[in-house]
Order: sequence, then structure tokens, then C-alpha cells
Amino acid sequence: MKNFLSFLAGVFWGLIVFNEAYSSISTGIFTFLLYRIIFESNRQFVFREWALMLYCINYLLSPAVTYYQPEELVLYGMKIPLDEYFILALPGFLFFSLGIYCFRTKIFQVDFSKIDQSTQVNKSFLVRVVIFGLALRMFGFIFPGELGYIIYLLSMVRFVAAFALLSLSRRLWYYAIFVLIIELANAFIDGMYHDAVMWIIFFSLFYIYAIKPKPRTKIIGAVSLLFFVLLIQAVKVTYREIAWQDTSKQNLSTATLITAEKANSSEFIDESNLLTTLNRSNQAWIFASTVENLNVNKNYQGLSNVNKYLEAAFLPRFLAPNKLTSGNKDIFNEFSGHTINEGTSMGLGIFADGYIAYGAWGVYIFGFALGLIFALTFKLVERWTKVSPFYVLLLLPLLNYAVRPDCELQTTINHLFKGILLYGFLVYLTRKRFTLDSQENQRKLAHLNLVTRK
Repeated sequence: MKNFLSFLAGVFWGLIVFNEAYSSISTGIFTFLLYRIIFESNRQFVFREWALMLYCINYLLSPAVTYYQPEELVLYGMKIPLDEYFILALPGFLFFSLGIYCFRTKIFQVDFSKIDQSTQVNKSFLVRVVIFGLALRMFGFIFPGELGYIIYLLSMVRFVAAFALLSLSRRLWYYAIFVLIIELANAFIDGMYHDAVMWIIFFSLFYIYAIKPKPRTKIIGAVSLLFFVLLIQAVKVTYREIAWQDTSKQNLSTATLITAEKANSSEFIDESNLLTTLNRSNQAWIFASTVENLNVNKNYQGLSNVNKYLEAAFLPRFLAPNKLTSGNKDIFNEFSGHTINEGTSMGLGIFADGYIAYGAWGVYIFGFALGLIFALTFKLVERWTKVSPFYVLLLLPLLNYAVRPDCELQTTINHLFKGILLYGFLVYLTRKRFTLDSQENQRKLAHLNLVTRK
């Protein structure tokens, strides 16, 4: 009942602000998901809600606000009328949601006492994994091509190990904080913040479920995170202008000075930065531009592009020498109605890929298919948790990229395919270590309990 009331409250608020049905429904969906994340996150790990929140912000809420703004204030305008856009995006989002909830799963309500026990008998091993993952993170750049991508995936086990150590004891929080600080420092140096922000959010959701703070604490944390994102957006623009033109200034010192300057001036919360942040969270403008372009050219592709994505994900380069390369802009430039260079990172997104394939029906089918892929991934991880509940944490690096609305479908498929193979192999290698039913772990656990009682 409270969930439904939160949706109605959002719709009512949307009617006051926008005075328009589609935008009001979008606001209601956003409010419902926000309520779930804040007030249900103690009882379950709200990973699905967070994934839906990202898509809601990018495809429903941000475009609703964009349509409401004067054209001169909008950097990336919507190329099709509001009604035409939401007739595509709103059902597409609902089909995506239906796909995500297609199968029942228990992985979001894992018994953390069992994770604690698995962690307890493997504490020293997990500490070594954190160090190993950090080493790969720092030196992964020396590995070329597809091997480098595998190393990148493998390096993310540092988060899994660090979060598991936190579940064992709050006194071990410094491992998680340390890996997040390292990630954030690298993000400031590189001027690329998406990974760091995503992992901070993952950590926050995990921390809430593991520690179970009061709602007031979570609301304060959410507001603080919002201000932090706005600060990063303000820093990013200035830092890139300086550091990317003069590489000698691409360092933590420059980033720290700019961050302190922006924080002290409160420039990061002005109207300009708010609109810039809105534009960055509006994947819908690319979708709308693609719709406009396809409506003119009628250049629908069926599954042609999807086949290229699958070839790039599944086949090694020696079998498919002409397959798409990571960051390839040809498909984006051909179908989006925009031309970007190699130095700019933009992806079509799942709804645009769907429209390119089959028009409006493609949006709905592709939205449901992506949600279904997520649901199947949840079931796969659930199978891993039957070996040990500890493995539920592998869901985070496995879907780190896939949950991003701005992620290219090629990258999503590639990340999931390689991630499932790699992390599945790691589960196979470490299954005896984390299976509490094994005689060795039962012996270790009994010894640790005896030491604790003494």
C-alpha cells in the first residue's frame, strides 16, 4: 500500500510541476523507486530498484524536465514531440521492468550471517584478493586489447573481497574505503568518473543492507551523494579543459585544487551546473534523435546490428578480424543523426538500438529482452550462491556496466559474456574455499568460534 501511495504522491507532484500526464507518470515512477530504495533497502539489496532508477532518470524524468525547459537553456534538445517520445519510452521502460522481474529470485535477500561465516574462515585470503585486485587496477594498462579487458574484469574482485570483509565486521570497513578512495583518486586524475561513482553507490546500497541504518541516515546520505555528483560534474568540466590540453597538469594535485575551488565557491549548485548534470543524465536525447533520423531515412536494420554486437562479444579477433572494436563510432554516427569523433564517448542505448531494428515494436522488444537478460543473470548468480552465499557479491562487477543506460549494447553483451565466463571460472576455482559444508571450513569455523569464546 505504501508503495502505491508513493507512486500516487509522485504523480500528483508531477501534475503540479508539469501539468501533463506522461511527465506526471514518469515522476510517479521515479518517486516509487526512490521510496523503495530508501525504505526497503534494509530488508533487501535493492539492486534491481537501482537499475530501474537509472533508466527512469535517463529515459523518463530527465526528458520530462528537458521538455519543460526553454530551448535556449537546453544543450541537447529533444528532436521529437513529447507525446511521440513518451509513447515509445514509457512502454519501453515498463517492458524493461517486466523483464527484470520475470523470474523470482532470492539473491537480493541473502542471509548475511552465512556470508560472514564464509568470510570469517577466509579473511586472510580476501585481504590478499584486495591487494591482488588493486595491483591489477594500477598496472592493468600494460596488457593489450582483449587481454586488457579480462584483466580489468579480474581487477574488480577487489570490490567483492573488500565488501565481504565489511560484512564480517564493521572494524574492517577500511578495506572498502581504501579501494573506493583509490578508485576515486584515479577517476580525478583521468577525468573519467563514472566507474568511481557507480562503485560508491554500489557500496552504499550494500552498506545499507549489511548495516541497516535508520531512514534518516539514508536520506542524509542520498542528499550528500547528490551534492557529490554535482561537485564532480563541476570539477570535470574545468579539469578536462586544463588537464587534457596540458598533460603535465593531469594529476591529483590539479584535481584537488579545482575541487577545493568549486566546493568553496558553491558554484557546483548553480543553475548552469544543474542543467549540465541534467543533460548528462538524459540518454533520451540520443534516443529521440535516432527516432527522428529513422523516421526520415526509414533505414531499419532488423537484427543486423545485433549480429555485429554478438560477433564482437563472442568471437576472438583471429576468427573475426573485421569485428567491431571497442568504442567504434560508426553505428552511432550512421543512425543517431549526429557525428562524433573518436575522442567523444556516447552510446545509442538499448531503446535506440531497438528502434533501429524494428521501430516502435523494437523499443518494446529490446527493452523486455534486456530486462530478461538481467533476470537470467540473477538466476545464474543464484546458482552460484547455492555453493556459497558469498558469491552474490559477484553480481556487482558482473552488471557494473550493463546497468548503465548510456552503455552501448555491444559493451553490455561483451561485458556480460566475458564476465560470466571469468567469474564462473573463479567460482569453480574457489568453491571449496567458500563452501561452509566442507570439512576443512567447518574445522576452521569451529576453531574460530572456540577462540572467540575464550
